[in-house]
Amino acid sequence: MTGPVATNQDEPNDPAAYRAHLLLLKSMHCARPVVYREKNHFITCLTANRDGGHISMTVYLAGMAGGIDSSEIEIRPTNMEGIPA
Repeated sequence: MTGPVATNQDEPNDPAAYRAHLLLLKSMHCARPVVYREKNHFITCLTANRDGGHISMTVYLAGMAGGIDSSEIEIRPTNMEGIPA
């Protein structure tokens, strides 16, 4: 086994997308509704896929068949303590 690699491998390639994905995950864990097409929904599943150098995320909402690209989901402002900027 080798030691740690001296790079920034623990830093996301796209910090803004990372933050949005982190907030989606927190919304699912905390059962906090998200907004899709101006209506509140709850997340039942998230999938993440590597797309070149970036991560794409698909969101599955309760009561809806099929997944939605994470960019179509709105997260309403809330208390964000503990979430890195």
